[in-house]
Amino acid sequence: MKLGGLIPALVTPFDGNGEVNFTELRKLVRVLLEEGADGFYVTGSTGECFLLTDEERIQIVAAVAEEVNGRVPVVAHVGKIGAAQAAKLAKEAEKAGADAVSSVPPFYYDFKFEEIAGYYAVITDATQLPMVVYNYPKFSGVTITSANLPLIMEKCRVCGLKYTDMNLYELERIRVQYPELSVLFGRDEALLSALPLGIDGAIGSTYNIMLKKYKRMWAAYEEGDMKKAEALQHDACRVIDRLMRIRDISAEKYLLGRKGIQAGDCRLPFQPITEAEKRFLDETGILD
Repeated sequence: MKLGGLIPALVTPFDGNGEVNFTELRKLVRVLLEEGADGFYVTGSTGECFLLTDEERIQIVAAVAEEVNGRVPVVAHVGKIGAAQAAKLAKEAEKAGADAVSSVPPFYYDFKFEEIAGYYAVITDATQLPMVVYNYPKFSGVTITSANLPLIMEKCRVCGLKYTDMNLYELERIRVQYPELSVLFGRDEALLSALPLGIDGAIGSTYNIMLKKYKRMWAAYEEGDMKKAEALQHDACRVIDRLMRIRDISAEKYLLGRKGIQAGDCRLPFQPITEAEKRFLDETGILD
């Protein structure tokens, strides 16, 4: 599988009782497909994966896969600390219609990298699906590099790498050394900086609310209109700055209301955003 283009990392809408709102989830998928989504990354960090039950995670994958109906790939994040638990989730995601699975490295314990590679092998041995390795050192405490990535690749079917890090030199090294790999950038605030390195695509949280802006940015870059591309990246960063002053997921869920999608609050222990924060976000301006 060759993944590419702009792939939203979906938020998980909740209703007023804190339950998954599948009606709004399906609506979000339809809206993003209309805006040009090239795939969906489901039950990842943005989707509050570790605040969901395993049953909810699979139900979300199934709902998205059904709504997509084969039009674009659906990547299911199945990350856990335990390999057996992640493998079980991967099996269920495959049955639910996922086209690929993904996982952060096992975290909390100070695993040796050989153990991390073994974790990925257990997951792919349990399914026929390819793996998108998720490099997110800020939260996982593990950095995947061009030097240690082969330890994973030689043990399992890796089709892609979700690279959520600002080390663009290391990103370039990975791109050059693994041309067959789908390299997907994960830092929305620096997408334009990563395009010259030859990335295949990007997986982003803020694509939930600004996908059309990023599509125009990429098109302008490919057309050689750097002035327009830079202006669009600057405007995206203006919005991101406001999101980060609150919390990106909570703020995005609130702003999805502008698309007519009621995404609710994040789950506890996250606290709902305040009325003052809502007013601050209301001043954000045009997103598209």
